[in-house]
Amino acid sequence: MLKRFFWAALLAAAVFAGWRLSYQAALKYFFKVSGSVTVAEEVAGALPGANGMLFVVARNERGVPVAVAKIINPRFPAKFEMTPSSLIMPDLLTTRVYLEAALNTHGQLGSYRKGDLRGERPERAYFISKDLQIRLDSTIK
Repeated sequence: MLKRFFWAALLAAAVFAGWRLSYQAALKYFFKVSGSVTVAEEVAGALPGANGMLFVVARNERGVPVAVAKIINPRFPAKFEMTPSSLIMPDLLTTRVYLEAALNTHGQLGSYRKGDLRGERPERAYFISKDLQIRLDSTIK
């Protein structure tokens, strides 16, 4: 009886460990988020001319950035795609992500200056999603 309990516990631990390890690997392997970024009419006049950098950032459920897509001199609506090569923190990827976009001329992500445009998608997206929309709708003052 004790032997059966030991083997059952060992099997359960192995199944749990296999699931836990393969779960994160599967998230990284199948990660693909795509869509487009548009500009709201009220901030369209603030679009930079040349040398604009559009960053689309995916954050996990805790708000940690896990993937970034960079588009140089975007034309709107700007299409984006994030794949496993876009991951910057692959071990922190979760099944649902928050998406945000920032447009600037200084090329620095996470540092906002006067005139930069921002926008975010209020709903979370699954780690495999397409045709998502993000709208740049606010200007840093």
